[in-house]
Amino acid sequence: MTIEQGRLLLAQAKDHLRAFRALAFFDAAHRELNREPNDGLPWMERLPHVSFLIAKWAFASWRPNDDRPEPSPDDLNFVAQSTFDAIGQLHRVEGNPAIFIRRMAQQQIWLQRSFDASAIPRQFRILGEAMIGAPAMVRFQEQFGLSAAEFASQLAHIAADAGDMLQIESMSELRPVTPRNPEHWLLVRAHLNRTVPALHQEMAAFEARGTAAEVEVCEQSPLVRTPFLEARNLGPVCIHHKLLFRCLESVLFDLTRSIGARPFMNDFGPAFENYLAEVLSDLNGQVIREEELRHRLIGEGQVVDFALVSDDALVLIEAKGIEGHYDELYHNLPAELAAWLRTSLLRAVDQAISTVNRLPPDLQRPEMYFLCVTFKQVVVTDGIALRELTTGTDQWAHERWNSEVLPPARMFFPSIYEFESLVALATATRVPLSQLIREFSNDNSDNNTRKMYLEQHVTARHVPLMAPTVVQEAATRLRR
Repeated sequence: MTIEQGRLLLAQAKDHLRAFRALAFFDAAHRELNREPNDGLPWMERLPHVSFLIAKWAFASWRPNDDRPEPSPDDLNFVAQSTFDAIGQLHRVEGNPAIFIRRMAQQQIWLQRSFDASAIPRQFRILGEAMIGAPAMVRFQEQFGLSAAEFASQLAHIAADAGDMLQIESMSELRPVTPRNPEHWLLVRAHLNRTVPALHQEMAAFEARGTAAEVEVCEQSPLVRTPFLEARNLGPVCIHHKLLFRCLESVLFDLTRSIGARPFMNDFGPAFENYLAEVLSDLNGQVIREEELRHRLIGEGQVVDFALVSDDALVLIEAKGIEGHYDELYHNLPAELAAWLRTSLLRAVDQAISTVNRLPPDLQRPEMYFLCVTFKQVVVTDGIALRELTTGTDQWAHERWNSEVLPPARMFFPSIYEFESLVALATATRVPLSQLIREFSNDNSDNNTRKMYLEQHVTARHVPLMAPTVVQEAATRLRR
């Protein structure tokens, strides 16, 4: 089979679904997603990404007073099997394993990850406290009827309820002492759950974009935005707890950004940088911030946000409060990826190279490393993987990759969660951050030990970790 045949097969699956009552396919997908075991490896073996895709199509195909016939078990199986078979072809990226692996990760890794218990305190700290009074947060309160801190409190209650039901202690511990505010709860609930007609409108809008089949099959489900379905006589019903996990981890960020992305980032960028400084304060190393670093560098040029200095290594760190454009995350064509990455991760690499090239003698070290910390996971392992995503384009041949001082293998692109975990590991083991990064870089040079995510390197150490002090303190204030 070919990609073209995969597209045809996926189109046939959609057409078959549209011939029957749409919600029957959602009901079947919902049952499959939630039958026990509804998590872990056995659940993943039941291909939940296929069920989430069918659920999206079912809502897009819904119509009032749907009089189409009921699908038979054979009809349900045909759509599921055809979708799975099509995905097998549509994943293919000839000659570029980096894109293939990244698209596989985008499609499935979000389903495997457990809940990030630091996510709500982190959003509370940045958006509810550090950015209080910023124009973006004034717009947030005007738009949603409560402050980001008040919104975060209700999110903590939701997480704690889920923790009680799922027996996840780290979630239950987020519950605030102050009881849930009924008025605030109604306002928050309005953004986390939808009626069927509302979901139809949103999913139909996604479908109307005409996203290429080979891109659509790799996406994280858009139902992450609204993990609850307003069921008749039952109230909000969670479609699946993995949707709830991913929603809670970034919903404050997502809602604030939805009001206006560019003005939001003008306020969020500096706050995110300051938050990284708070995380770094757990380390004993010397940290130089951008303003001082700019004055110490030789000549003019770009500069990164932080330099972490140790005796034998220098770790450059850039805070990028980005989430990645849809095409930047899911596309399969290097030219498309390069166009988007040029203004995000590639730009960050250029800042690092410019900084390295202008270091004064007292800051030069035998080894240089670079961490570009993003708010959300952008699924780029290291500089080697980033370059391979642009194979065949001008960006692949760019001189940035020729640095002998900061080669691609010493560049990493962790999410803020991964960065916090890395700092926590350094703190718990009393091993310098630069040494940990050196070891992870060495591991990635061998295909037998190479890993997709920085967090996989951290968890492989099997060391109990505490959240950074800034997160612990924010969680304490959030629970009041």
